[in-house]
Amino acid sequence: MYIIKLTLFLILTIILVPILFIFLIILYPWHKTIGPVILQCCGWVCLRILRVTIEQADTINISDMKGKGIILIPNHVCFLDIFLMAALYRTVYVSKMEVRDYPIIGQLAWLIGIIFVQRDSVTARYRVLREVVRKSKERIITIFAQGTTGSIADHLPFESGVFKTVEMDHDIILFPVTIHYKEDSEIAWTSEKILIDNLINICAQKRIHVKVTVHEQISIDDYNDKTIDEISTIAQDRVLTKLKESY
Repeated sequence: MYIIKLTLFLILTIILVPILFIFLIILYPWHKTIGPVILQCCGWVCLRILRVTIEQADTINISDMKGKGIILIPNHVCFLDIFLMAALYRTVYVSKMEVRDYPIIGQLAWLIGIIFVQRDSVTARYRVLREVVRKSKERIITIFAQGTTGSIADHLPFESGVFKTVEMDHDIILFPVTIHYKEDSEIAWTSEKILIDNLINICAQKRIHVKVTVHEQISIDDYNDKTIDEISTIAQDRVLTKLKESY
């Protein structure tokens, strides 16, 4: 079974990526609007191919947040998170700078609306935060605050940088999000694995089950008498505490 899923996924990627690249080039003036929709559609298709069952997923009422910027802050388990969050919330992402240099895929990611960050430069990270603030108006951006992937057992801490965005723009709202896979230990992308290893592990599962919990929002009102690190800890605790519950 995993050979079939792996083959279908690779074929889809090989065929679809060049087509979407050309499509977005032709419709470049509207790529910021079209990109997240395309990513959402691709997310649903990939979840179907990889036999992912979403057993619970909280919604976000965007209509109540006119003029606001929405940033989702989930834990990061594996590359499947990208498709999952895009499918559910029509979100774009902040990604490491290296992805931009991937042939075709990097350019496609940029056209879709991915924001790239150079993590080893403080100046560059601050510049990216300002870019996130500027581009977040009436759209949803996802930032994986743990900075890398790992299993529940890894207890990966949150980096605090993303929480500065609310101080930079008081109209930004943060939503901590818990992604809880029933098969977490089998599909988690740990440091000793490369992308193809994680893809094979995901394809090897007969079915993958997941619950997505959107926690109470964090806005500028929550920053009273609290430091950035304290706000980061609050968000981290909400996300990781939910993972301690049995599936």
